[in-house]
Amino acid sequence: MTRSKQQNGAAAADLASKSVRDFVSTAAHDLREPLRAIRAHAQFLAAIPDAEKTDRRAQCVDYIHAGVDRVENLIRDIEDYWLEEIRELELCEVSLESALQEARRQVSQRLNECGGQVTYDVLPVITADFESLASVFRILIDNACKFRAVPAPRVHVTAARVRRDWVVSVVDNGQGFDPTYAELIFKPFERLNGKRYPGSGLGLPLARRIVARHRGRIWAESRPDSGSTFRFALR
Repeated sequence: MTRSKQQNGAAAADLASKSVRDFVSTAAHDLREPLRAIRAHAQFLAAIPDAEKTDRRAQCVDYIHAGVDRVENLIRDIEDYWLEEIRELELCEVSLESALQEARRQVSQRLNECGGQVTYDVLPVITADFESLASVFRILIDNACKFRAVPAPRVHVTAARVRRDWVVSVVDNGQGFDPTYAELIFKPFERLNGKRYPGSGLGLPLARRIVARHRGRIWAESRPDSGSTFRFALR
């Protein structure tokens, strides 16, 4: 191995190590925050006199439940994110329509709650991992429901052949976002809207990881108040 290759390998290893350290540090911070809130409200609840009105007790219990839910969801998302890295892909002929239907089934409750609809054109059959592709569609549909505008969410999926790739487009009518952040949204734990919406900030990074494992790429196009289009290219 030449010295140049050794240096490049060492640089890549350092970058990967830094990425893992940053991920763990941010995950630990995000886990500690709701745990601190749970502890504080549990202590406050214990200090309320027996004669105190029950509404203060109920409020504390609600905060504690919300904190527990947030911790559980964050742990689940972290687990999904890292398991995707080590899970062996089961590549086979996959109908994108079937993967989309599975994703729609997984988020059916959220779609029903917000009156969302998912439509699609004719979609191809490609070589991929069915479970992983369903996860990508689920993440994108879930995002459309979460960051919806005033109208009920509408998601439309199309696919077009571009040279050797199939480019799948997932278009929604949601809030959209400043295109300046089109790359930032794929970084773990990044949430453009802060705490206004529930979530760990790992959905889109997981989608990117899945697509990358299929040797593809994913990107986003959007403007504020104009909906968003997420595209991913696969062979």
